Amino acid sequence: MPIALDSLSLGPVCEGGCSPADALGLASEHSPYLARMLLRHGDLTDALRSDGADACVARELDHIRNLPPETTLADAMREMRLAKERAHAAIASADLSGVWSVDQVIGAITDLADASVQTALRVALLDCARRGQMTGVTEQGDLPGLFILAMGKMGARELNYSSDVDLVVLFDLDRLPDPVPQTKERMTRLAQLLVRVLEERTVDGYVFRTDLRLRPDPGSTSPAVSTQFATSYYESVGQNWERMAHIKARVCAGDAEAGSAYLAELEPYIWRRHLDYWAIADIHSIKRQIHAHGGHADLASPQFDVKLGRGGVREIEFFVQVQQLILGGRSPELRAPATKEALARMADAGVVARDVASDLHTAYDFLRSLEHRIQMINDEQTHMLTARPEARAPVASLCGYRDTGVFEADISRVRSRVHGVYSELFAQEERISGETGNLVFTGVDEDPGTVATLAEMGFSDPSRIIRTLQNWHRGGVSATRSARGRQILTTLGPRLLEVMSETGEPDVAFDRFADFFSRLTAGVQVMSLMMAEPTLAHDLIETMAFAPKLATDLARRPALLDAMLDRDFLTPADQSEAGVREADLRRRLKGCATFEEKLNEARRFHREEAFRIGYQLLRRIIQAPGAGAAYADLADACVRGLADAAETEVTSKFGGEVGRWAVCALGKFGGRELTATSDLDLMLVYVPGADGPSPLAARFVQRLVAALSAPTEEGALYEVDMQLRPSGKAGPIAVTLESFRSYYDKEAWTWEFMALTRLRPVAGDPALMQEIGEAVQQALQRKSADPKITEDVLDMRRRLARDRAASSIWDLKLTPGGVMDIEFVVQHALLLNAGAHPEVLSGSTPGALAALGAASLMTPGDVEILQAALSFQLDLQQALRIAVGDRFDPATASQGMKTWVASMMALESFEAAEETLRAHQSAAAAVRDRRIGAITEA
Repeated sequence: MPIALDSLSLGPVCEGGCSPADALGLASEHSPYLARMLLRHGDLTDALRSDGADACVARELDHIRNLPPETTLADAMREMRLAKERAHAAIASADLSGVWSVDQVIGAITDLADASVQTALRVALLDCARRGQMTGVTEQGDLPGLFILAMGKMGARELNYSSDVDLVVLFDLDRLPDPVPQTKERMTRLAQLLVRVLEERTVDGYVFRTDLRLRPDPGSTSPAVSTQFATSYYESVGQNWERMAHIKARVCAGDAEAGSAYLAELEPYIWRRHLDYWAIADIHSIKRQIHAHGGHADLASPQFDVKLGRGGVREIEFFVQVQQLILGGRSPELRAPATKEALARMADAGVVARDVASDLHTAYDFLRSLEHRIQMINDEQTHMLTARPEARAPVASLCGYRDTGVFEADISRVRSRVHGVYSELFAQEERISGETGNLVFTGVDEDPGTVATLAEMGFSDPSRIIRTLQNWHRGGVSATRSARGRQILTTLGPRLLEVMSETGEPDVAFDRFADFFSRLTAGVQVMSLMMAEPTLAHDLIETMAFAPKLATDLARRPALLDAMLDRDFLTPADQSEAGVREADLRRRLKGCATFEEKLNEARRFHREEAFRIGYQLLRRIIQAPGAGAAYADLADACVRGLADAAETEVTSKFGGEVGRWAVCALGKFGGRELTATSDLDLMLVYVPGADGPSPLAARFVQRLVAALSAPTEEGALYEVDMQLRPSGKAGPIAVTLESFRSYYDKEAWTWEFMALTRLRPVAGDPALMQEIGEAVQQALQRKSADPKITEDVLDMRRRLARDRAASSIWDLKLTPGGVMDIEFVVQHALLLNAGAHPEVLSGSTPGALAALGAASLMTPGDVEILQAALSFQLDLQQALRIAVGDRFDPATASQGMKTWVASMMALESFEAAEETLRAHQSAAAAVRDRRIGAITEA
């Protein structure tokens, strides 16, 4: 049942009615501002009694309009301020006494603003002309081609009592009498002077606060803009709220003919004749934005923002304007800028029910009167009726209420009726203002509710977030250059910000997402995907927050997101059949004509697959061992594909043949335990052709290393390390099989045999790969007879502990009980037992541990301790490598990062993760002490 608004008790400040002069005197008891005006202008009361409010206001307007052209800038500013104060007081007297209607009040305030802007422009032009800063100005202070638009409430002739004025200063280059290269600078100075004349506070006060931010792209344009730029801007990237703002635009000063021509040119932008699906979506997005903007308090809250709050003026204006945008293109009669006139026309056209239009008329008058009285108290640009009784009582008195209970009841009735009508407009549309509060980024002002919401969500600098989103909404990045892109952003943006907040790392997530988003060449497909797949959007933001390597890859190559659409993207990466990656890469390389094209194609392939593996690790689709194996399989594919390409490149360029060759993996690559940031330890072994050793082998290795590590336009693949080859840096980069055997038979150190336990041939001649495997096993079996193995291994561990001390327990590789300790224990056991138990030899540390346990060469207890410690730390290492690279410092890590680390380890808190890590490391270090010896010498 609609709430009747036909018996509101709003009335004159004096019970039973009184003259404007008496009303002003009575109101001054509640209004410090009006009391000051009476003191400053002592003759005003007599003038009101003798001449009436109408004549007093008209006299002051005439005074402003008719300042002589020779009036100096300083004198003009003084005269305008004094006249404005007297007019302001006279308007208040007519309002408070009930002599004038609301329409007369807002019309008079707008007339005052029009006269002030017209005179300010004339004064500014004449002053610039006198100074030689403007040419073409007439003796009366006119300049063809220059005009000012009134926007917002001024444009609709609906200014409130202490309103600022929204202006847009424009000039038509084709109409200016003397356009010069300095025109832009001259117009900028003129606009700045105009603002000074109107709003600079002097001993005489001010005229009107002035806002020029409704001009096109205010963050990057001058205070005055050309019509040529403005039309181009609106036709290309104009936003929904800018369309709405132009419903009320009118020429208020300057060249009326030029202004009318400009507005006529913008008509197709404002009034769309054919309302297609996306135009309706635009309208919906405006609704969501404005609904969110007014979401500070619910209807039950006594604190009420009369302009923006629920049931306030903004909801009535939106109710009218959104239907004007929908229907005005084909029904020009609905284009009235004034709110009540537009409502009346809609009722006549059957668009709005008569009772709804009537109640909104009444509510509008009530709310504007309430707004005026709030502002009259101290001449403040505020719309807030606070909850404090001592602050509400003066407002109630100025509204003519003797009973505050009736005052509160009337406010409640008006708000409920307005909000009820407003909410029905798009009843099914979702709101931006959700549980977290306002999230709206339209317009030029920072919405206070949005600032508060962002701060509550954990963003350290809400203003920066707002500025960035506003820039995106203005088409400041390629992703939002299209109207559809901006419309999707309106709905998607708040969702993304909420997810960023949930990560506990909102600033980091936003910055990385902004980097990614700014690099998109087209955003509609990506944003539509995130809209359609909320889980994907959530995962993407978490990736941004906690996986900088993946985030950087996405930012540099947004096309990676396309890989997420592949049906196999979420198939566990460690379950790929053997050879699938290699076959896929070879298929792609086959279509490349040159060596350089192959390098670029390999990098694209690697980037997509590494992103998939890292994403799955982040989402816990695969665990650390699976990720290590998948990264290694990817590296195998890249080495094999590029090794063949490098051989072809070398032989075609230099002639001859390399011989039979094999590329061998060592270290974590050999053990199939790679992480996202691992380099590749490689060794090339070859058998020369019939002509003996050839320099082609060295060239081949050099070309292969370059193929794997050199950056191209598509980035780089891996860092390559060949120092584990025989004789290290001093040895040849390509080693013959004969030299390989001889070295490990006669020259190799114990630590080199430790490295040899993880050698794995990955590419090249199959027979040679088998021969190398046999040579490795024979070398390790011979080494097992060496009585100094334990002594050498312990010496090496102590040397590393001394020269490369761990920074903390989070230095998972080097810390006592960390990954290196476990590898040393395992490799020590392999060297001791390779002769009698060759079956235990395994390049994988977890595999070797299992084999040693199965052969009873290590106690079940020690095996269990090392397996648990290794598994936990490899899991943690994989997670940290995609999150922070090689270093993690809890002292500087945020709580969000710590929470994420704990969740990755399936533990309830970071403290629990740290405690578990210490326990595993302590137990593993104890096993090392028993089996090898203590790191520190006694």
